Amino acid sequence: MGIRIIERDDRGRLHYIDIIDDEITVKADSGGSKPLPFAEILSKVFLPAGYPDSVTPDYFRYQVFNALQAFCSSLASLLSSRAVLEGFGVGDPSASATNALLLTVVLDFFSRMTTIVSAYFIGTSLVPESKTYRFLADILNDSAIVLETLTPVFVAASKHGLPSLRVPALCLSASLRSLCGVAAGGSKAAIGLHFATPVNGKGDLGDLNAKDASKETVLALMGMLIGTLIVPHITTPTSTYTMLVTLVSLHLVLNYYGVRGLALRTLNRQRASFLWSTFRQTKDIPSPAEVSEHEHIFANSSILKDVATGQVLGSCIFASNGLGRILATGHGTPPFDLFKTEQYVLWFDRTCISNSGKELRSGTLRMHIVLKKGHGALDHLKAWVHAYEVAKFLAEYPETTDPTTALCVSYASAVEHLPSFLKELAEKTWIVEEGGLVTTLPRKLLVEADVAFDGESPKDR
Repeated sequence: MGIRIIERDDRGRLHYIDIIDDEITVKADSGGSKPLPFAEILSKVFLPAGYPDSVTPDYFRYQVFNALQAFCSSLASLLSSRAVLEGFGVGDPSASATNALLLTVVLDFFSRMTTIVSAYFIGTSLVPESKTYRFLADILNDSAIVLETLTPVFVAASKHGLPSLRVPALCLSASLRSLCGVAAGGSKAAIGLHFATPVNGKGDLGDLNAKDASKETVLALMGMLIGTLIVPHITTPTSTYTMLVTLVSLHLVLNYYGVRGLALRTLNRQRASFLWSTFRQTKDIPSPAEVSEHEHIFANSSILKDVATGQVLGSCIFASNGLGRILATGHGTPPFDLFKTEQYVLWFDRTCISNSGKELRSGTLRMHIVLKKGHGALDHLKAWVHAYEVAKFLAEYPETTDPTTALCVSYASAVEHLPSFLKELAEKTWIVEEGGLVTTLPRKLLVEADVAFDGESPKDR
């Protein structure tokens, strides 16, 4: 009677430890294909520890496209860098170092101010809409490259009596690069977190980011080295702009397919609408990979659409400024009793309600969700599917004009199907707890809705 212990190393080979009568024998399985030493070294240096079990299935595909696009970007950046140096006065005897220094200060000012302003306005949207902002970052970066490459054209135009656009173009380019940095930084962090959280297990986010930085460094270096061999032969404007258009186009195409293939498991408004609409039609939930095939990178996330017919049912937004901006005298008020136990209030835009406040107007449906104090990710999802049910109900029964009836009937439908919907989401590995439906933090939260209010202020009671 003995004991056999089986271990697996990081190459995938099995090791057997046999213990028989206190005698220990160690054997290694030499069968199977053994990776080449060089390939093994590359794997250890550039892939996360534990790959492929420590990352999601879409990691490798994304990294391939990301590597190719980074290489194209490096080559295009060399062309723009040469043009910027010409714009700074390199090769011009009349240019001075002081003017170049002052221009650098101006560009740095615009760059830093853009970083501050853009972080304020889009900071909370970067994680929920990470695919959108990841692709947008590359568009902004390519726009900056094109502007910088056109700098010699602006300089030449100014010598023929036309207004000089060199400095404004460089300032705009600096702002675009800063905006790219903000969008890329936040979206990359969200995508990296997605890669490091596979369904079975958990990866090391720090190691993954470090390995990604190593890959980007090598690719940038290769791009510069190859670029130093190519750029000296690209001397005419025709060859320069032909190469620029080719590299930028290839860069954007590679980025598009790389981002499009990401199968994110968190919910944003677009994915939540698609999942709920599909569930109400088929009683089934598509997987993250299936949803990614139908997901649009640039889409109006407030749109509520029927998946089966493609019909736009209406739109809904999470109101960040509270009910005070939504309600208007003579346009009715929400049925607060309906939302007494909920952490949200759903109501129609004032343009959708008649002056009497008792009838819904025909036309485009617009709704607002106001969150209450203590709201969470599940409350956001419930409010969103409630809004979808309202839009679907009014599309199927257009003769309905009472806003309260539409809200109550749709609320009952949402409450009935939501538990099974959440169960199906969990079975298909969707992550509900990490809410991504609210992209702007509410400036006002509903604290109390006193239905029996008698006109006295709280201080007078």
